Amino acid sequence: SVEGNAIRARWLCRCDCGKTIIVTGHSLGKAQRGLGGTRSCGCLMLEKPIKHGRTGTRAYRTWHMMLQRCTNPRNPAYKSYGGRGISVCDEWRKFIKFYADVGDPPHGMTLDRIDNSLGYSKANCRWATRIEQGNNRRTNRLIAHDGENLTMAQWAKKTGLGIYCLRNRLASGWTIEKAISTPKRNRIEHI
Repeated sequence: SVEGNAIRARWLCRCDCGKTIIVTGHSLGKAQRGLGGTRSCGCLMLEKPIKHGRTGTRAYRTWHMMLQRCTNPRNPAYKSYGGRGISVCDEWRKFIKFYADVGDPPHGMTLDRIDNSLGYSKANCRWATRIEQGNNRRTNRLIAHDGENLTMAQWAKKTGLGIYCLRNRLASGWTIEKAISTPKRNRIEHI
């Protein structure tokens, strides 16, 4: 049959590494369907995983979740990461390189992108506290006052005002100057 001949046919293929090999149609078809088959000239076998002994650690879980958010459309966070173009640099797709660059997370810190419009890479990531990370969110409202540009949470902390007090003042039409410089009263404020 024609189909049987196509399966037994042999093809001259060029591997991504540049080497050429002869592969059966059957093996190419299996590879295309993700069922095994021939995927390389054999060079992929040389890239055996390095045993790092870090599976199950916080660093490994951080790396794994970073990859999931950026590459797996079924991950609930994908739309906020991979879905909006946030990627992982090629080097960090291998845990061993990620770990060599950032090491173990210090206690109480999580992986943070310095510039939220860029992807995950050594130059754009750091270990940060949850407060630092919260102040670095792309959805934060920055308030400029007296030569400083801070988030509402940072202004609330700096002035001793509660964030809800500051938020309510601004929502009620107070100027930034008045909202930040007026001391908080111990009773309910009348705005």
